[in-house]
Amino acid sequence: MDNTLAAELAILSTAQLLNLLQAREQYDPEITLAVIAELENRNVPVPDLEDIKQYAQAVYEAKLEQENQPKTIAEKVKNFLQVFVPQPGYYITPILLNINLFVFIIMVLVGISFISPQAGQLFAVGGNYGPYTMSGQWWRLLTSMFIHAGILHLLLNMLALVSVGRQLEVMLGRVPFLISYLLCGLSGSLVSTWWDGTRVGVGASGAIFGMFGLLLVVMALEQKLSWKDKRAMLGNLGFVIAINLGFGMTDGIDNAAHAGGLVAGLVLGAVLMLRSKRLVTANYSSSGNAIMAGVGFVLLIVAYNLIPFNGQLRYLYTMDQIVQKETIALQTLQQISEVGENASASEFVPEVEAGIKLWDESEVMLEEIEDVDGKEKDRVLVMLDYVRLRKKSYEMLRDDLQNNRELLNPKQQQILWAIDGYVNALREGRESEVVDKSLNDASALPQNESEDTGNTLGIDNPPGKVLLVVDGVKVGLLGEGEMPAQVAGIEEKDIDNITILKDKQALEVFGAEAANGAIVIKTK
Repeated sequence: MDNTLAAELAILSTAQLLNLLQAREQYDPEITLAVIAELENRNVPVPDLEDIKQYAQAVYEAKLEQENQPKTIAEKVKNFLQVFVPQPGYYITPILLNINLFVFIIMVLVGISFISPQAGQLFAVGGNYGPYTMSGQWWRLLTSMFIHAGILHLLLNMLALVSVGRQLEVMLGRVPFLISYLLCGLSGSLVSTWWDGTRVGVGASGAIFGMFGLLLVVMALEQKLSWKDKRAMLGNLGFVIAINLGFGMTDGIDNAAHAGGLVAGLVLGAVLMLRSKRLVTANYSSSGNAIMAGVGFVLLIVAYNLIPFNGQLRYLYTMDQIVQKETIALQTLQQISEVGENASASEFVPEVEAGIKLWDESEVMLEEIEDVDGKEKDRVLVMLDYVRLRKKSYEMLRDDLQNNRELLNPKQQQILWAIDGYVNALREGRESEVVDKSLNDASALPQNESEDTGNTLGIDNPPGKVLLVVDGVKVGLLGEGEMPAQVAGIEEKDIDNITILKDKQALEVFGAEAANGAIVIKTK
């Protein structure tokens, strides 16, 4: 007889053993024989016990004989498929297994890599990504538990799930097992977000680690087995957990999720043992299960709300949201560009105003970022100036449409030249070069069409001309209303980027000729 099976049955009550014996048709004959042996050890009188024992022994020997015979491929497939079929004492585990497999198949069918999915793909199907999880998409804590980063990740987790599920589900019962699995998985996802919310976390390992931890505590606290009987089992469990935690220290593995699930499992194991007075039982009360689930989920909600949505999380979320808002807003500009001077106010003013609202929302989001440093802080400041210029450009465009004025007038062009300078700085990673010279207040921009446009570019520019430089060569001075490309004698399509220098920076680079600033053009 398997020593592990005997040890597990020894911690069951006599009533539970009799229930197993009564439902013996649903179990393997080896289990029935083990139950009979334990009842005999306890001297429990059972009617017709000897007849039941002889019958079970005969069935067991016939089964062994059949197993020793060569199996057909069909029989091997049938035995393998039993892993995926809900059965008594093994009901929730195959359902969880099948859900994970189904999700992975759907991922592959929609084009996600079978071996090594990209982080963006995992995020798109529900991966746990801090900037979005903590900005309201809490459901990612749950969905990420059923998503896996490739076939190897899936197979390793599912093998572990079946292993622990076969042992633990029959000991706890369906409902406590399912509640514990979900609470451990959610705890793992939450700790992962708290520890490093900038990575996309996926996988069932947090929940699985939790179930191993729960099994460890259940076996350690139950009071029927002696320490000698369960020492080897506890040692094996502890070794498995320690090895996997150690392996999780390598790069690319979300060990925070493992640790979070494990701690939750240890706590839940202690709670279950407290509820059953340190006796293993699969008959926990429904009310007790409801209380355990309710308290567990409330604690997770509290923990979720205690994780601050600031720093890197807010920065990454804001930058991504601004890109999305920018994409929508620029679609209107593209449509107007295609129509040209035939653009009508009735058709485009509402869309331009919607764009102004998007730029205004982006400005507010950027202003709320106050706890980043270094290059990220510089990028926020430059993005803030860029967004304010875009908003001002749209406001001018709306006014031009409403008053039937030329759309690409000199003032609008000056704004667009300035915007292009910021775009190039952001694209090339030169935020730190321009941050000290960027606009710090939207009030520096012209507020109406009658205002002098000398400050449109954010240059403290007294009356005079701006130096124009093309590919490092000074080509002349640019007066108010003059277009740089026209003065330089080049086509706009040949321009790669434009940089605007002002004040001390312009003087340091180009000398006294750039006292009023400089526009530097780099051609393709």
